[in-house]
Amino acid sequence: MNKTYKLSALWMMCLILLGCLSFSACDDGDEEDTNQYKGGISLNVFGPSPVARGGVLRFLGSGMDKIQSVSIPGCGEITDIEVISANEIRVTVPQTAEVGYVTLKTPTGEITTKTKITYTEPIGVETITPNPVKPGDVLTIKGEYLNLIKEVIFFEELPVGEADFIAHSCQEIQVKVPMEAKTGDVTLADASSDDPDALRNLIHVKGLVIILPSVEAPLDLTAKKPGDEIVVKGKDLDLVNTVKMPNGEEVEFAYDKSEGGEETITFILPENATDGAVVMIPASGVEVAIANIGMALPEKVVATPADGLRGGDVITLTGVNMELVTTITFPGMEEAVEPASKSATEVKVAMPAAAISGELLLNTASGTSVPVTIATLKPEFMSFANDAVSLGGDVTIQGKNLDLVAKVVYTGGAEVEVTPVSTTELTVEMPTMGTESGVLTLVMANGESVETGKLTINAPEFCYIPVLPGEETELKGGEIFEIGVANGDKLTGVQVNSQNVQYIINGDKLYISIPQAAGKGTKVTLISSNGTIDYSIDFVPATEITTVIWTGIGDVGSWGGMSDLSWGGYDWSTVTAGTDLTVHFAEYETADYWKIRFGNGSWAALPGSGGDISLEAGAKSYTLTLTQEMIDELVNNGGLVMTGCNYIIGKITLTEHISLETAVWKGSLDMAAWSVNHEMKPNTMFVDAGLKAGMTLRLYFDVYDADSKVKLFDGHWGGLFDGAELVPDASGVIAISVDDDLATKLTTLIDWGYSFIVQGTGCTLTKVTIE
Repeated sequence: MNKTYKLSALWMMCLILLGCLSFSACDDGDEEDTNQYKGGISLNVFGPSPVARGGVLRFLGSGMDKIQSVSIPGCGEITDIEVISANEIRVTVPQTAEVGYVTLKTPTGEITTKTKITYTEPIGVETITPNPVKPGDVLTIKGEYLNLIKEVIFFEELPVGEADFIAHSCQEIQVKVPMEAKTGDVTLADASSDDPDALRNLIHVKGLVIILPSVEAPLDLTAKKPGDEIVVKGKDLDLVNTVKMPNGEEVEFAYDKSEGGEETITFILPENATDGAVVMIPASGVEVAIANIGMALPEKVVATPADGLRGGDVITLTGVNMELVTTITFPGMEEAVEPASKSATEVKVAMPAAAISGELLLNTASGTSVPVTIATLKPEFMSFANDAVSLGGDVTIQGKNLDLVAKVVYTGGAEVEVTPVSTTELTVEMPTMGTESGVLTLVMANGESVETGKLTINAPEFCYIPVLPGEETELKGGEIFEIGVANGDKLTGVQVNSQNVQYIINGDKLYISIPQAAGKGTKVTLISSNGTIDYSIDFVPATEITTVIWTGIGDVGSWGGMSDLSWGGYDWSTVTAGTDLTVHFAEYETADYWKIRFGNGSWAALPGSGGDISLEAGAKSYTLTLTQEMIDELVNNGGLVMTGCNYIIGKITLTEHISLETAVWKGSLDMAAWSVNHEMKPNTMFVDAGLKAGMTLRLYFDVYDADSKVKLFDGHWGGLFDGAELVPDASGVIAISVDDDLATKLTTLIDWGYSFIVQGTGCTLTKVTIE
């Protein structure tokens, strides 16, 4: 009774709740059945899903105790059902279960789930053998759900796909280890790396050791020579793909395995073998040291002769291993020279003229050098013919080996190149500038030098300049040049470039009227009653020289004329093209227009002058730049007649424009399709012309191809301006601003005697200038 009561009470409570719910539903106008278990046989839910194979699957609903069997895809009917209650049953999922819909069989029919069952599939690795493993051998991986693996990846992204597996099952994968495999992780992937859209799960297995070829210890190859056969013993040497020398060169080798199982590789030391480690390399690229080289070198080397050497002398070098010498580098030289002869005990070589004292290097093919000390023959100073000489006089030096002297440098910086004619006596000119009392430096052709004793240089008795202007002083043509002098009372005349000029001497100051055109290297000569002295002084010529060729009153009125400069009134043949002809005038204030004409002797307008030219009100002058055609007309047809109307001429001037541009080379060199190289020496061009930073370098071309280009190089074929191709402008000119770096390169003699190389296409080089 009590039990019945309790159930009735429970049902009564459910009815009350249901009534409440129904009541609420009535308010909304809807009636819903919220009873979870409706009676009869019905399935509400099953799970879990996904479920592990071998795990328990639960079904909840009504009449579950009536279920006769459960069918899971891949398993058939399952009748071993655990009935928990009328509302719940449970079954164990077989290992063969597959994804799909589950079917429950009842006495009255079948119930099929509305969703598919899925499974958790935890891939696991238990063992990986063998470890270490040799490339090319089979690696066995054991674990769970390995059938899901699509790819095995060896260290450094070396994948082996499922199609290349030797064996593949749920519990095992067998895969051949690639020859390129390295020690490191092995990674299992459940999707191929070739599928960019796949979501890949990766399982990392650490610690796979890949066997490398090995030796017990690297061989010691000290004192080995090129050509020696080297035999290396070890294990797994069949894996070796390459044998590499310390310098990176690969050499041929032979692999061998004896009947007893001993493995060897054999190779020959190449000619250029260097000190360092020899390595063997398998397909993985991992380097394994097999030997250390300490190459044999020339030893106990003696040079004969070792000192007192001149250019052209043959030096005999004797010692051990001398056949290893490939070239000889002399001190002071970059380029090595070949031996004249060599054997195992002796090498002979000729001494280059440019070599200096120092360490001669015996170079071997291994890249190692052996030094040997040598010394050149030097000039020996003994005395001056006169220990005291006057400024500008010759100096006579006495000594030994003076034929080796190429240049003499005075205290003060003056340099004089010499051509000796004797080994015991040398006569040297004395410049009047850059010479002071002190030692002289005797410079050999190879750049080595020795010093003399002190020479006293006495001041001359004629008028001279004790101190010349410094390089930083800018002196201009057309101005008065003021300079201090000594013995001014002896001065009788001054010349500039061999032409007499006006001067004033006032005490110890000399004032010289310098011509406007005076430029770099102008010769200034001081003429005294008891001697003459020349100086080379740099001036900046006046870039504009204006000359008044007519003054007066020339009233042209109404088309009258001023003809004083016609029919012999002026020598127009002295005028150069580009000169400005300027007429200075006053206009009639009462006129309302003014015209000017530059006419020939017959009053016809000069060609290209503009004919009758209208002047602006208030104008004071008019300038016409004369062309060669105009000058020819003036020369050939009666000179100049100025005409026009309503102005009065007061002055006519000619202004000549002087270019500071200096041509350092002229010629005709066809730059045909990059096939011609014009090599220029600095001492005959840029040095003598005084090239320095701040100047402009110009190259002039006749262009015959619209695609013309030019490249410039230094004397070592280093591309100037980063190797850029330069294009001549519309006038065929390439203009380059010279900076300190370019100035140095263009004035430095390099090896074979050049500092500047021009190469190009589609044009002809005609001139090189600096300004």
